[in-house]
This record gives sequence, structure tokens and C-alpha cells, in this order.
Amino acid sequence: MSTSRVRRAACAYSVLLAFSTLGFCSTAALADTISAPGMSAPGTLAYDTLGMPTITAATDNDVAFLQGYAQAKARFFEMDFNRRAVSGTLAELVGQPALANDIQSRTLGLRRAALATWQAMDDDTRGWLQAYANGVNYWLKTTPSLPPEYHALSLSQAEPWLPIDTISIGKGLAYQLSFDSSKVSNTINFAAYQKAAAAAHVDPVALYFGDTHRFAPPDSTVTIPGFVPSAATAGSGAPVASLQATAQPAATQPQLISAQTVKLAQGWLDKVAGHPLIAPTLRSRADREGSNEFAVAASVTASGKPILANDPHLTLALPPIFMEMHINSNDPAYTQPLNASGVSVPGAPGIIQGCTTNVCWGTTVNPMDVTDFFQETLQLNAVGLPTAIVHNGQAEPVIWQFQSYYVNKMQAGVTDNLVRDDSIGPTNGGVTIIVPRRNNGPIVQLDGSSGLSIAYTGFGPTMELKAFKKINRANNLADFQNALTYFDFGSQNFAYADTAGNIAYFTSAENPIRQDLQEGAPGGGIPPWLIRDGSGKLHHDWLPVQHPQPNQATPFEIMPASEMPHAINPASGFFANGNNDPIGILANNNPLGMQRPGGGIYYLNYNYSVYRVTRISKLLSAMIAQGRKITPDQIKAVQLNRQPADAELVLPYLLTAYTNAQGSAWSQLSSLANDSGVIQAMTYLQRWNLATPTGLAQGYDSPSFIDAIGLPPGVFLPATYGQNADVAATLYYLWRSNAIKNIEDKTLTGLGLGSYLPADDDAWTSVKFLLDAFPVLGGKGASGVNFFAVSGAPDAASARDYVLLKSLKDALTQASSNAFAAAFNNSTNPAEYHWGLLHRFVLEHPLGGPFNVPGAGSPYPFTDLSANLPGLARDSGWETVSPGGHALRVSGVNDFMFSGATAPGRRFVGEMSLPINAFEVIPGGNSAVLGSPNYVDQLPLWLTGQYHPLPIGNP
Repeated sequence: MSTSRVRRAACAYSVLLAFSTLGFCSTAALADTISAPGMSAPGTLAYDTLGMPTITAATDNDVAFLQGYAQAKARFFEMDFNRRAVSGTLAELVGQPALANDIQSRTLGLRRAALATWQAMDDDTRGWLQAYANGVNYWLKTTPSLPPEYHALSLSQAEPWLPIDTISIGKGLAYQLSFDSSKVSNTINFAAYQKAAAAAHVDPVALYFGDTHRFAPPDSTVTIPGFVPSAATAGSGAPVASLQATAQPAATQPQLISAQTVKLAQGWLDKVAGHPLIAPTLRSRADREGSNEFAVAASVTASGKPILANDPHLTLALPPIFMEMHINSNDPAYTQPLNASGVSVPGAPGIIQGCTTNVCWGTTVNPMDVTDFFQETLQLNAVGLPTAIVHNGQAEPVIWQFQSYYVNKMQAGVTDNLVRDDSIGPTNGGVTIIVPRRNNGPIVQLDGSSGLSIAYTGFGPTMELKAFKKINRANNLADFQNALTYFDFGSQNFAYADTAGNIAYFTSAENPIRQDLQEGAPGGGIPPWLIRDGSGKLHHDWLPVQHPQPNQATPFEIMPASEMPHAINPASGFFANGNNDPIGILANNNPLGMQRPGGGIYYLNYNYSVYRVTRISKLLSAMIAQGRKITPDQIKAVQLNRQPADAELVLPYLLTAYTNAQGSAWSQLSSLANDSGVIQAMTYLQRWNLATPTGLAQGYDSPSFIDAIGLPPGVFLPATYGQNADVAATLYYLWRSNAIKNIEDKTLTGLGLGSYLPADDDAWTSVKFLLDAFPVLGGKGASGVNFFAVSGAPDAASARDYVLLKSLKDALTQASSNAFAAAFNNSTNPAEYHWGLLHRFVLEHPLGGPFNVPGAGSPYPFTDLSANLPGLARDSGWETVSPGGHALRVSGVNDFMFSGATAPGRRFVGEMSLPINAFEVIPGGNSAVLGSPNYVDQLPLWLTGQYHPLPIGNP
């Protein structure tokens, strides 16, 4: 019989429901001493006022047990929901509406990959995960009641936790960060552009990849300027060589995409377009992912110690993705104690981002291309099920996996009514078809003897959990680098700093080598960002492993760590990454334009973010150039910066157009310059310091000083010009929307491509390219298509200026229209166009209602801005360093909301003193139990750019 002894210590605790100043205690508000079957000795859970547990136990496995117990206590419904969403059993929890998505999740097979990982794990890691599962199940066994969500779903019990559930959650998170389904939409879209370009007698590659879906980022900032990859340490032995331009043209000319390929692609797209796990991967990775990390060296700080900052941008929802924890053990199997603090992922042991006694680390997504889609030729049996793919003329058998589906049939007065659904036939989800050649990836779409399969590094056994287990015990750079050799997929950029004075940046995960790219050119001209040929004729396969790397998991040839971008103690005194091109591989608008040491194409990816790293790098460079000695508060100011770098780069074109128009002899242009509304709007924009505050008393804003920190003289207008910055932000964002529509969308619609417009970020990159290249191309794209065609314009420059100013006039018309009346009441006075009336968000829970914040019936004192303006008003914007992502094309008052979009899931700043001086915050709270004071107690801090101390060192 287990026992539980509880000690309670008093601590003055005032926060939440009144939102007074948070008080932090040096002692715990609540401490539990737990002794349970499976633990080697009693352990302690000590909670602070924010509900962050400090776990102290005899062994690492005992720590994992108590992590499982503590996470289940605070987050079990989230854990259960997530394991089921990944595994394809969500209908067993939330009912029939989830069944169609379950079918696609089962077909995708992350749960299948988790089982393969469990079978391949070493005993030590398996024991760690089993101990964690035992802790979860101990809570399930001893808790008097499940969380309130289960009552709402007519359930009185939950399935026990298994180690494979933890692996599935890890696979699901890594999948969201690394999988790329945009290749399917790329293929559909490019096929349409091929037809339209033929009708317009232009080059489809120039139109699509040169004009509208460019690879080259809109700014040249990189993380490691001048990076030189060295030859593999285990491989060819080729000499060190820098990246070299190949004879490859700016973009290869793919063969005409067939109607059959488009049919397969569209069929799968239609099935997953609403899938909450898969659908986000259909978007460009630059458009759906975001995180920042940066570090400054000891030589440039006031304390003489490095400083590290990290803010991963993840889905903004309730509960938050992360839960804060501090874990400690004196496991006799190790020479050093375990002492790690930071954030964990509910459902998994360990700390995923944080610090040990001597080391801190953070991560951003490294958009490395580890996914390929293949069109397969199939052999079928009598009922239409594939029995083999045909590769190089030979039949290669596939594997069948039979599926059974169950649904929670909720009825009044009935609980736990789980019913099997037998309506799923063998070809629509009842049987999963697995292709061994594709890393045991699935066939996701069938059409007669053709199929669409996926190869992905995450489909095999991978050891990221072991990597984090080792990182949690890292006390120096060598420990950390060794741990990264186990990080196989979910590609990340790791930022590192330590108390010895080092800072370092590493890209991680296993990058597969494609046969045709290693041979020097994409087979058939078909690059990896389109659906590839599965027949073997074009050499699109991944090469089998020939030169295994240390602790490699993927059974294919991968890029060695020496070729992967990395930097240790850079001479510049800092590094920064915001999911950007780390080394400038796309600078010439050609992802395949550089060579590997020893031969073959050096290929990482074809799409990156840029604007956040542009701002971060500019701010850090300015402070260092001025000789400032940087402090943690200044690093926080950089992390909270809310000035859009794209506005700094593009707004001057509008300002110049206005100046040109004032002296123009063309009446259509001069009339715009003399329009009273345009004149008033330009007054705001000319005086804008690029800040994006809400402008509302009830809005949530970061400290105002963050807009100017570290700026050299002359970069921006004086800070006094920041008055009415909220109005200028609204005008800029509405102008940007209309500029995209008037330049990009109107032109492409005229070519018959109105149903195939580029995504927001691609469209805006295209517009900036057209403006930057105007002195050379005169408003025409690389294809020769004129994107600034205006009837009657006396010259190309006048046409450009007219379109830019007309977009501002259109923005003013839009703001005063009924579509924005809920915010601006049809006013034509820009002074009333406060940014916070548009830029709002709701923290959304899967079950909605009172679980949301704000939410109907919620017990927390957050309310909608108004009845017709749901959500909380917050500063920032798209791709600001402190982001609040939203649509770029907008048509109504709620289109600037960013509910469900990416925002900082954690902000962290750490100074590498002894002990480490660290701060962090999460957007919500550690508890997911409705009614708990820790449900959203950190939200006021997060909203207003504040942090709380992160305990590091002895508990």
C-alpha cells in the first residue's frame, strides 16, 4: 500500500484573479513527499506560487516518475488529447467528429514510428520512459476524479499511460516542426503556372520560382556569414572546401507535371485540408513556424558573462505547450548530480529547453528538408489493394497494417460508451499501406495503379528523447555536442551558452542525401520541393547509408555534422537565428546552386523566414558597434522588440512614391497625392518609429523603451515621432494588404491564376523583390510579366507610384467600410484606427467555452475587447521579433487576430554567471485544471513583456 505525506508551508501569494504584482517566495508554497511502488526511495515535489514543481529524488528514474505524476496532476487531459491526436484514436475521446482525422493520422503513422523507436531503444532510455509512465499511472490510480473535460465528454475513466505514448507525443511535436506537405500544394500550383505561362508565352520557372514563389529571402541576413563546411569525418575524406557555385542554372526546368500527378496531389490535399495536425504542414514552413534564439559573448556584456535568449513560437492555445519544472537527483550511476530547470513537454520526462548548473540551451526550428513525396506505380490485388510498388522494373512488396476504429458515442445519462466503427473500408483507411523503400512511409492516396507515398526521416526509430536525457546532464560543451549526435529528427537550431564563457550554435538532425542531387542535378529537372518520381528512373531515391555517422538512426546516407552549419564562439561576438537561412544558401535564388565538399549538390532546404533575424542582428550589431556593454535587460528589450523589419525595408518605397506624386504631371497620380485622406495617412507614416503598440487603455503592451534600445543614431526617427504609432501600424498593415492585392493578386488573376495565388509570405516577398529590382526590371518580373500595369501611365515609375498610393487609398476605404465598422465605426478619421482594435487573440482550448480565455463562463477576469471584437488586444505584429502572427491579406475586422497562430510559447533570458541568472515566462500557466490559480497566472506577465526568475541550482 503506497503512502503520501504532505507538508504545507505558508507563503504570501497574491496574483491572479486580482492581477496584482506577483510576489515570489524563496520557499515553496506546497511540498509533497511521495513514496510509491516503483520508486527506489521517497521523493519530493515542492511547488512555488506559480505552480512550478521542483522535483528532488534519489535517481533519474525516480525523477521521471515524479515528473509523470506532476504533469498528470496538472495537465492530464492535454496529455491524453495529444497522444490520441497523434495516434489516431481521438474519436475515442471526443467522438465522431474526430474519426475522419483519425483515419489520416493512422495512415500517416507516427504511432507506428513510435513503436519502432521503442523497440530500438536501449534499456536505460526505456527504463526512464517506463518510470515516467508509472508516475502518470500512479496519479491516475490515486486521483479521486479526472479533470472536468472528461465529465463534459461523458467519460469516467482514462487509458493507462504507456511509454509509447510519450514517444508518440515527441514524434508529434517533431512532426509539426519538420514535416513539409507544401510540396503537394507546390506541385498543384506549379502545374497551373505551367499552363498559364504557356498561354502567356513566358517561362513558367521564371514566373513561379523567379517572381511569385521566390527562394531568395527578402533580406540577406544570415546566422553564420562565411560558413565553410568541412568534409565528412567518416566518409570520403575529401579536403575541406567552401561552398561553390555549380553550373546549375538559377532554377531547373521540370518536365510538364501530368494530370495524374495533380489528381493524386489534389485528392490527398482534399482529405487533410482540415486536419489539425497535418493541415498546418501544407503551408510553407516559413509561414507556419517561428522561433528566435541569440547569444552574446562574454566580451560584449557588462558582467563579462555570456547571455543567451530563446523564445520558441508555437501554437498559442490553452493549456500552453510547455510546463515549467526543476528536476534534481543524486543518482549514484553518475558522477555529477542531475540539476536541470526550464520547460518540459507534458507527456514526456526531462527538460526540453532550459539550464543545468553550468549550461543553458534553447532551440529554433531548422527548416531542413527531410520529407519527400513520391508518385508510385503499383501492383494491385483483386480488391484494389496494392501488393507492391514497381521500382526499376521490379516489384517491391508493401506491408499491410489493419486498423480498427472506436468512437465515444456520447448520450445523456450514459458514460464510457465506446463503440467500434466498422464503416471504414480497406482502401479508405481500414488498411494502411507501408512502403519499406520510403523509410517505411505510407501510401496516402490511391488512384488505380498510381499512388502517392511519403518518405520522412521521422518514420523510423529516432532517439531525440535520449538526446534530451543527455542534454539534461550536460555540464560543458563536449557533453552537449555528444548529446546532439542522438538528435535524429525534428530538425532544430540549438543555441548554447555556458558558465565557462562559451557560446555556440548547432544545426541538428539527420539530413538525407538524394541520389540525383549527389550525382549533380535533379533527375528530370524535378527538384525535391515538388512530388518526385518513385519509379527509380530519375534517381530520386534517398541513398542507402554508406558512411554511417556517430549514433546515426536513419538507414540512409546523411550529411555529416561537419557540413551542417555551426559556430562556436563567433568572432562577431554574437549569433542570432530566427528560422532563417543560416549561411546564405538561397542568396542567388537557387537552393541547388552550391556544392558539397567532395562533390554533389549541397542542399538544406528551399524556404526560410528572415525578418525577425534581420531586426535582432541589427539591434545586437548596433549595441556592439557603439561599445555598449550588454545587460540582461537589454537582451530582454531585443527579445520584446515590436518593430517590423519589413516595414523598415519596404515603407520607404511608399514614402518616395508620395514625394514623387506631389510633383507629377500625370493627373491620376497627383490627385492621389492631393487626396485629403492620403495626406493625413502619410503624416502618420512619415513620423512612425515602427512601433506597433495597441493604442488602447485596455490593451496589453510591452514597455515602451523596447522600441529604441540599441539603435544607432539616424537609423530611425526620434522616439518622439512614435506618438500615434498604433495608428501608423494599422495604416501600414492595411496598406500592405492592399499592395499585395493590387500588385500580386491582380496580375496573376489576369493570367488565369486567381485560384493559385501565392501564400501571404511568398506574395509579400515577391512584392519586395519587384520594388527592389525596379531600377533594373522596370516593374516586370524575371518572367517579363508587368506587375505594375496601369492604363494611361506615362512611364513605368509613375505606374509603380500610382499602384503604391492607390493601395493606401484603398486601405483607407477599407478601414471606413462596414467590414471594419466593429472597430472603427465607419470613421474616416485615421486617429481612431488603433492597432489594438484589430490585433487580438483568444487562448483557445480544444473544448472551447469556459476553458478558453477569454471564454463564456470562464472563471478568470479576462474579457473580450467588446461584443463584436473578441479577444485580448496585444502589441506586435507579423514577423516582429516579439511576434503576433496574422494574415497579410485581410478583408474584415477579425482577420488580424492571431488565435491559434504562432507566438512565444516561452521567453527566456539567461546570464551565465555562477549561479546562472535566468528569467522566463509562458503564455498561461503551469496548470490546465480549470479553476486553478495557476491556469493563467503568467498571462499578465507574458502580455506585458515581463518575466519571472527561473530557479537554477540547488533546490
